[in-house]
Amino acid sequence: MGIVKAFNMQPYSGRLIIPGEEALEGEMLFMAVGNNRFAGGDFDVAPLASMDDGLLDVAVVRMPSGFALRQLEREAEGPMNPDNQILYYRQLPEFSIESDRKLHCNLDGEPILKKRLRFSVLPKFLQLVY
Repeated sequence: MGIVKAFNMQPYSGRLIIPGEEALEGEMLFMAVGNNRFAGGDFDVAPLASMDDGLLDVAVVRMPSGFALRQLEREAEGPMNPDNQILYYRQLPEFSIESDRKLHCNLDGEPILKKRLRFSVLPKFLQLVY
């Protein structure tokens, strides 16, 4: 179902801004942010995420010219590979996402429209009992 929905999505021009690094700019099809592996419905969107590592995982599916679904599938096998052209996956304490137009976002089940989103994590902020 995810692939069917992806074919109906329109890419947007945006920027992933990481403090101290050059921004990742271009046409993007999909972006997911998490501090846990799974999103609603048990979708494994951040396979390397850990709730207690003090990092947020961000996965970006880019739309370079010549986009190929098979290449995306290969890159998903090694999401942290710096040579990936379509899938960009990082673990970061903070970053921002910007676009020239408002983006349709889903933040924990709440739909919003924003041009700029800033993400950061407060490590060890919640005390959990196991």
